[in-house]
Amino acid sequence: MFVLFKWLLWLSMPFTWVLIALLLWALVMWKKRAWRWAVFATLFATTIIALSLPVVARTIGVGLEASCPVKTLAEIPQADAIILLGGGIAPMNEKVPYPDCYSAADRVIMAARLYHAGKASLILPSGEISARAELPLLETMRVPRSRILCDTDARDTAENAKYTVALLRERKAKKVLLVTSAWHMRRALMMYEGCGLEIIPVGCDYESTMVCAEASRRPLWMELPNAAALNSSCTYIKEYLGILFYSFKKNAFENSK
Repeated sequence: MFVLFKWLLWLSMPFTWVLIALLLWALVMWKKRAWRWAVFATLFATTIIALSLPVVARTIGVGLEASCPVKTLAEIPQADAIILLGGGIAPMNEKVPYPDCYSAADRVIMAARLYHAGKASLILPSGEISARAELPLLETMRVPRSRILCDTDARDTAENAKYTVALLRERKAKKVLLVTSAWHMRRALMMYEGCGLEIIPVGCDYESTMVCAEASRRPLWMELPNAAALNSSCTYIKEYLGILFYSFKKNAFENSK
């Protein structure tokens, strides 16, 4: 009964209706012999369905996460500071007086874990909303306010690097731990190339790697096309596009030389 309910739930989802509509559109075009539209509809439907498959999303994500292997606390050296790249948190506001966490909020947990393990004595959350998102969460995790220095100017990963490096240079820092999601680390490191600091990557939020480890035990209904998998695929594809873009563009630190 439980499995039947899950299949019926999947069939009742609006996203499933969209997939069925795309397939019917392609079928109608083939029956009408509208060849160009038929080919387009088939390719479009096939692409959306493929990217909506959890196994496809995991495969794309693992390719990114593989470049940032999991490290134990013992393997992570001591440093002068921890850069915490923002993400995965909705900031508190006048209606909701506390931050709301999503999957990438693992970054905050990792930064707090590193601090309490004595790996660094200063955490730099970076991002426009860091003072209303990462900062209160770090304080909840018993990181003293005096040990947190927020950069609230950065709007993207490139500006994360620009502003945090400026703050660290003022404090004569030389070795820094960079905390972000494993799937985001490769692009993040590109932003810090040529900054003059020793950047040590510390990944977290291993979404695809974690799921792959449990894939053999996942029931079939969890492997059906769904909107969450499509969102993950798009997130990972965006990362690859960002990596491609910045591989052709010199970073700000090299340009400033």
